[in-house]
Amino acid sequence: GQCAALRLPNGRWCIFDAGCTSSFSPITLIAAAVTIPRYTSPLAAALAIPQTFGIYKATVSHLHCDHLDDYVTMFRYGPELLRTVAPDTGYLTDCMNTCADGSWAKVNGFLQHYGQTFGTTTTGADYGGAVITELSLPVDVARSVGGDANARVNNASVVTRIDIYGNSILIGGDVEKEAWQAIIADTGDYGRLWGPFLSNVDVLVAPHHGHRSGYSVDLLNLAKPSVVLISVTSRDEHVDSR
Repeated sequence: GQCAALRLPNGRWCIFDAGCTSSFSPITLIAAAVTIPRYTSPLAAALAIPQTFGIYKATVSHLHCDHLDDYVTMFRYGPELLRTVAPDTGYLTDCMNTCADGSWAKVNGFLQHYGQTFGTTTTGADYGGAVITELSLPVDVARSVGGDANARVNNASVVTRIDIYGNSILIGGDVEKEAWQAIIADTGDYGRLWGPFLSNVDVLVAPHHGHRSGYSVDLLNLAKPSVVLISVTSRDEHVDSR
């Protein structure tokens, strides 16, 4: 799975995807590390009142369980703002058909909580001087790129660009090669919008965990990352050798 965390210059926290394992929760680890005494007054010092960890902004790039397994923990700590896919019936059908046994219930649970609690906008967000920009293909456009049900779900992933401390980080979700090629080759609105968004980054969190299905020469030529991070275990057979 995948989970990334960002501490903003103003001390707030952002989470990008909520992957976990049965024995390890990245969000729980961060919360435990952050919850330290904050001595804002003599009384607080005497009582050792802890700082409360909270998530200001979260993104779930798409509705596959390896990106939202830990959503219950995520909701325990917030977030105030949340961005994910805007699904339609076709998208949800593809999700259901590509979920492993038992995981559809978790996706459905996340969607129910999301629908009851959050809107779709982060207008007016305070990132403490950092700039967080997110783009995604609408689900119907993602379907038009082609591919099987798994690819159709992946290609609607929310992609995140973070510009912070003079560096840029691009988190590619699970967008696959064909969608990257279609976006970058587009001469209309998508190309004009996505081109600058994808260009000249310092760190690329590889799309689809670094799997061959997400490896795009066009994307790498545009992004020119200094560092590429892949979120898989060592010697994963699906990782592109390039």
